[in-house]
Amino acid sequence: MNIILKKIITDKTFLVTLVFAAFSITFGDVKLSDIDTKTITSLAALILLITIYQALNILKFVANYIVAKCDTIRSVILVLLLCSFLGSMFFTNDVAILTLVPIVFSIAQKINVPKILTISLLTIYANLGSALTPFGNPQNIYLVSHYHLGIGQFMMMSLPFGLVALLSMFVVLLVIKNQPIDDVTLPSIEINRHKTWLLLGATLIVLLGILSVIPVYLSLIVSVLAAVCLQNSVFKHADYGIILTFVNFFIIVGAISRIKYVQTLLNQNTTSSLETFFSGVITSQFISNVPAAILISKFTQHSYGLYLGVTVGGLGTLIASLANLLALRQYSALSHNHSTFSFFKTFSLLNILLLLFFMIAGITLIYFRY
Repeated sequence: MNIILKKIITDKTFLVTLVFAAFSITFGDVKLSDIDTKTITSLAALILLITIYQALNILKFVANYIVAKCDTIRSVILVLLLCSFLGSMFFTNDVAILTLVPIVFSIAQKINVPKILTISLLTIYANLGSALTPFGNPQNIYLVSHYHLGIGQFMMMSLPFGLVALLSMFVVLLVIKNQPIDDVTLPSIEINRHKTWLLLGATLIVLLGILSVIPVYLSLIVSVLAAVCLQNSVFKHADYGIILTFVNFFIIVGAISRIKYVQTLLNQNTTSSLETFFSGVITSQFISNVPAAILISKFTQHSYGLYLGVTVGGLGTLIASLANLLALRQYSALSHNHSTFSFFKTFSLLNILLLLFFMIAGITLIYFRY
């Protein structure tokens, strides 16, 4: 219990949102119904499940195996980006970053991989890849719940964008020199295949709950049982802070959404899919895309514009996505005494350039859809 409490009270994002949530409860108009219990339950089930994958080293095993097959620097970075893009679709952008950033540093000790560039791109494509599935990131989980989207409806929204994002990766990679390298040997990682198969079965049940095929509380029960049976130590290491942070987001956004000026502003700027898209992009730059999705959804039925807006809005500023802050924290922790300013410069430049590109892509997709 002490370990869990220590993690929560040292989570800066949770503490900041807790202060604003307390302020909202004290001075704002907050209702218990502001907290979306289905989203919270889905998030809790998914986070517990993801923690088991990390504890069993399954994600690192897969990433190491694939990277070891590469023979050029460009191919190494391509594989890392594909692992980030595809991995975040199923295990969220946060987990992709937590898993792959340490691998980048391990590789950089053996070959001349541009760490800052690679980690920056890895984070960008984790954000983009996580947008492709209903459970790839917290805002998708919320949007699916709020708009009652089926798997088919969601995939019709996400697949065209995902194709553009994937194609952009191969274009961006052209800036990397295709320099030959010797065999990349990473630390050997063993996995328990029996536990892995059981975990995959539990994952299927959890995802059915998140997609409302079965009651969502069954997902949480299965996640808890999987943790008890496969790796009960995960209860100490699960990221409860993000669940509580999400509760804070709902409280804060509930209070903000009842401010007359905010209501007027968002009512005026969410009357079409394109306006909702711009509102999602701009709002995300200042409060990050998760609370932006919660806030704007209260004023519009243009789910496609909002989905694209908060997805593209995850690019740009450092706070546009919580995953961006996580990448900075990971880089800072692993680079020891090196300044994070160089990371901030490269990361910001790439994000701004790709933000502009995907804004154009988003406008184009909305135009052809409507």
